[in-house]
Amino acid sequence: MHKSLYKTTIFLLPALFLLTLCRPALAQPEREMTTLKMFYDEDDIVVTPTRYPKSISRVAENMTVITAEDIKAINAHTLADVLYYVPGVSEQITGGPSSIANSFIQGSATRHILLLIDGVPQNNLSDSFPDVGAVPVQFVERIEIIKGPASSTWGSSLGGVINIISKSPDETRTIGGVFSSSIGERNTGDYRIEASGKAAGFGYYLSGGGLLSDGLLPHNGFHGGNLYTKFKYAPTDHAGLTFTLGYNNGSREIGEVPLFGLSFNDDFKYLFSTLGLNYYITPDLIFDLVLRSSFRNNRQFTYDLPTGLLLDDIHNNERSYGLGTKLVWTPRYQEIVIGADFDSGHFKSLSVKDGKQRLEKWAIYANNTINVGKISLTPGIRYDHTSTNGDFWSPSAGVTYIPIESMVLRAYMSRGFSIPPLFFTYGDGFFSVANPDLMMEKVWSYSLGFETTLLRYVWLKTTLFRHDISELLGDEQLPDGKFIVINQGKQRRQGVEVEMKTMPILNTSLSIGYTFVDATDLETGMTIPLVARNIYDIGLQFDDRKSFTAFLKGRYIHWNGEPEDNGKYTAMIWDLHLAKKFFTFESELQAVEVFLSGHNLFNGAQYPAYPFRNTRRWFEGGVRFHF
Repeated sequence: MHKSLYKTTIFLLPALFLLTLCRPALAQPEREMTTLKMFYDEDDIVVTPTRYPKSISRVAENMTVITAEDIKAINAHTLADVLYYVPGVSEQITGGPSSIANSFIQGSATRHILLLIDGVPQNNLSDSFPDVGAVPVQFVERIEIIKGPASSTWGSSLGGVINIISKSPDETRTIGGVFSSSIGERNTGDYRIEASGKAAGFGYYLSGGGLLSDGLLPHNGFHGGNLYTKFKYAPTDHAGLTFTLGYNNGSREIGEVPLFGLSFNDDFKYLFSTLGLNYYITPDLIFDLVLRSSFRNNRQFTYDLPTGLLLDDIHNNERSYGLGTKLVWTPRYQEIVIGADFDSGHFKSLSVKDGKQRLEKWAIYANNTINVGKISLTPGIRYDHTSTNGDFWSPSAGVTYIPIESMVLRAYMSRGFSIPPLFFTYGDGFFSVANPDLMMEKVWSYSLGFETTLLRYVWLKTTLFRHDISELLGDEQLPDGKFIVINQGKQRRQGVEVEMKTMPILNTSLSIGYTFVDATDLETGMTIPLVARNIYDIGLQFDDRKSFTAFLKGRYIHWNGEPEDNGKYTAMIWDLHLAKKFFTFESELQAVEVFLSGHNLFNGAQYPAYPFRNTRRWFEGGVRFHF
């Protein structure tokens, strides 16, 4: 183990222990920023940084929170549609609704992003791909995004975490919900129904839907359906049980490459479930236990484009089981979390050695949030053990400071990692050779930021970041023409994020975002291509808070590709989303709403590489019935 890791661990462990014992007399955790609250939704209580709820003003990490209302405002179909507008995130969407989408956070590789739904990892075992284009969003209550490694809390997450928190039962009614239907060009349709309430002591939330399209680009169709359920039951005042189940399936055409005469299809079936117990031992001591499971079937087809003959059929089957447990102690001015995770994943495919492989991992972690007056300190540490690629220590330390009620200063440092996907470690096919000696990819990450409303009616947030990555995975060609994945690279990704929003004036607000990423190969000194270097976001929103909303969004990404990639990104893509309530009944929860979206209004071209282009201008519209 590296000497610096010993020093870091030796420092953090006793520091964490001592901080759990201190009880600062000057702490004032109830004091929050009244002006900043105007830009937050219900003070934005988040759970992802420490796995326990706390105000975002006490969070040291660089975070973005997206609510169900934000999702509704852009008439999003899938998670990819939502992430497309997030500052610091670049999305390569390869077609219409539910197409394959590659996500990058501050220039990270797609495999470095951990995607969670209700605490269940959604990355596949074969290549750690988070299939954001396949995740429907009607059941989403909020999305919490950490930009940068969160390994001291979540383990393998070198690039960041996207944590989806599902809707909970509406316990104020016996039954209520929404029916939504939309249609668009090329027979694109999205049909949804939601129901929620509480009956006989049980709270329930049910959601189902279907998404289909003939394809907005050549060989780009999709047909699929989804189902989500959540049940809650509290047998006593001190205990609560929660059960969730999600199912998603689809058949999609990925696209075609005329140069090689090939086309590609992808069929998938995803199922995940959780069973959780939340128990208050005392008012300030909480015990949580969650059992989780997931099953994933995926088939990838390759066809000869001129004849339509099937050339290749790859069938991947995955199943994973796990549990997470934690103990939360909340003495005065502190939030101490100690927990453990265990997961066992099994992968079957002809593309890996012996036709099947497994990944077993367990971890223990601890963190604490100490509120000392205007300062919050958040030390954390986690130890991960894997059956495939060794062990890893992930320390972190963060601080927030509120010098005045309209400003928050943040600083954060962490060590993170990503586990090599099973195909990289055991891939043994016609073109690949297994490498069971692969080590984890590692990163040291640093960020500094501030958030303020000193400018009247304007919210401003700025974050400087730097990620130093080592043991990066890459391909090496062997003498026989095959490839093997090895740890071979060092990179530095650094830059700045700037976000600005205004208070509504005449019901209209403006938002502006800018992200700059400088990605450098530390061994050659060269700029790394195909990492989004500049991202510009512009939003203009009108909301009369009664019956009409309009949202104009523009985004430009400079993909920084090589000439041979044949990418195009000279245009800003503009989208317009409108919604109007025509009927509102006695209860404000009951209404009929009509919505319309225009995508890529000016037919701009913005894609990093041919032939996976962005869609041209297209329109869709629909109606929502709130009951």
